[in-house]
Amino acid sequence: MNLNREWFFILGIVITFLTLDLWTKEWAEKNLKISKYIFGGNIELVYVRNYGIAFNRLSGKKNLILIINLFLFTYLGYLLHTDISNYLAYSLILAGGLGNFIGRILKGYVIDFIYFNIQGWPVFNIADFEVLLGISIVMVREIIG
Repeated sequence: MNLNREWFFILGIVITFLTLDLWTKEWAEKNLKISKYIFGGNIELVYVRNYGIAFNRLSGKKNLILIINLFLFTYLGYLLHTDISNYLAYSLILAGGLGNFIGRILKGYVIDFIYFNIQGWPVFNIADFEVLLGISIVMVREIIG
C-alpha cells in the first residue's frame, strides 16, 4: 500500500470512529435519564459524567489531563509516521483519544454510559473501547512478531 493511500485510510478510520463515539455520547446524554439494562441485565446503559480518566483517576485535574492528551497525540503522530504498518491500531487509539479530548474541552467532562455489571469496574464509552482495541492490536502484533 502506498503512503498516500494509508493516510487516506487513517483519516477515514479516525473520522468514522470519532463520529461513532461523539454520536453515541450525544445519544446517551439525551436518552439515558433512566438506566436501561440490555443483554439480560449484564450490561447497564447509564449516563455518567467522568471528570477524570480511567477509573476516575485524576478527577478534577482537567488541565493536567489535557496536557497528557496533547503529549499522547504527538506521540501517536510520531508512531503513525514511523510505524505505518500499525496504522489501524494507532488510528483507533487516536479516534478514541480525540473523542474524549473533545468532551473535556467542550463540556469539562467525558460522557460514559456502558457499564458491565462487574463490581469495581468503571463505566465506559465507545472511545474507551476504541483505545482498548487499538492497544490490543498493537500488543498482539508485538507478541506474534
